[in-house]
Amino acid sequence: MTYRIPLPDGGRRDRLDIVEPNSTAVQRFLRRDGLAAYEPATVAALLALFEQAGDGFAFFDVGANMGLYALLADTLFEPAAVHAFEPTPATAAVLRKLRKANRSDIDVIEAAASDVAGRAVLHLSNMSDASNSLVEGFKDSHGVTEVATLRLDDHVSRTGVRPDVMKVDVETFEPAVLAGARETIATARPAIVIEVLNRRGHDHGEEITAAMAEHGYSYYRLTAEGDWTARQVVTGTPGSKENDWLLTPEPLDPAFPQRFASWRDRVARCTPDRNSRVPIGRSVAAAMRRGGVSEVYATARRYAAAVRRERDRPTS
Repeated sequence: MTYRIPLPDGGRRDRLDIVEPNSTAVQRFLRRDGLAAYEPATVAALLALFEQAGDGFAFFDVGANMGLYALLADTLFEPAAVHAFEPTPATAAVLRKLRKANRSDIDVIEAAASDVAGRAVLHLSNMSDASNSLVEGFKDSHGVTEVATLRLDDHVSRTGVRPDVMKVDVETFEPAVLAGARETIATARPAIVIEVLNRRGHDHGEEITAAMAEHGYSYYRLTAEGDWTARQVVTGTPGSKENDWLLTPEPLDPAFPQRFASWRDRVARCTPDRNSRVPIGRSVAAAMRRGGVSEVYATARRYAAAVRRERDRPTS
């Protein structure tokens, strides 16, 4: 199957093939709501960082899921290397399918970044494949699977690839990833976009701040409005949908806010009405697999709401 979504203007390609838009939570989100609605501040920040780095940059997508950020780096720009780390076997398989469909050069590493190399238990979330975690109890889970773990420092030593940009989203396991990348951060000095959660009264920003303290980075909370005030510590915000921070080895380039705003505005035009259409039979079958008849009804309600929004959209 081919299912294409629009990409923001200004890159090498104008469409991305996400193949089967019902396989993972991220693919379903992109089908329903479009790239415009998916973590817009994070998307804009990463695209601005890739543009700022210039041709030949290296990007590590840690906790890649189906590889959206890795694919954006590879399809819109001219990187030297994109390494996507995803431990969930089924999700890594989807990422490899998308790599093939988009004729991408992404390296898919089916392993979890950690502070130790070996094996670990990955908890499979009841909520979605996007919230699987090495941290027991992060979400209610329906099972576990054993996965490989690696240290990013060892990976860099083995491959010779030093990241210019890193994205880290591993469901509260971020401090361990940073600990395993200590030498890489100290020598390569990558810009880092990282998720910072505050759950059940536990602000995981405290551990991230401690892990980064020796590196002398500047910290910026990512919001769609673009507040570029450097902070002294990284903090999580309970209940927020904007949980990512930008950590930079030097204060931000004065041109960065404008780059960010430009990409944010272009991404905002990647709305779901410009997506491919999914055959109704495939949507029903996928909904049945996810949750039976109740999920079919929920899918139908979402589709009807989307039709009404499109019908009522102003024409000028």
